[in-house]
Amino acid sequence: MIKVQFGSDLGINNDDIEKISPQITFITSNAEIEAIALVSQDGYQIAFSALPNYTVDSDAFCGLASALTMTGRSTIQSLFQEDLSEIIVRANDGYIVVTNAGRLVIASAGTKIDTLMKTVQVMRIAAKNLMKIFEGR
Repeated sequence: MIKVQFGSDLGINNDDIEKISPQITFITSNAEIEAIALVSQDGYQIAFSALPNYTVDSDAFCGLASALTMTGRSTIQSLFQEDLSEIIVRANDGYIVVTNAGRLVIASAGTKIDTLMKTVQVMRIAAKNLMKIFEGR
């Protein structure tokens, strides 16, 4: 029997997981969000969490993050010849922020519009820290 480690197909090892976890905690502790997902650039769900009263399918949420990332990356590359930083989608009663974190993508959803900019700032900090984990690999 072959033992497969979680995330090994993405090049994520136990040390990486130990470094990733505090960044997710940082986001959830500092941003008023209802759901958060950590997704590979290809849409592979690595982690997902949502408040009990916020009903969203984790696969659908991660798929949405992946679709937004691919569309946004293509658009930004075509128009500005730059890498995508983040995508913000806002409605009257909520928002989604998808932030590029190098090999990973962080997606969050919130319902308190007044907290949108703080969420963006917190996710930018976490994304920079996540990118450092995989720097040079």
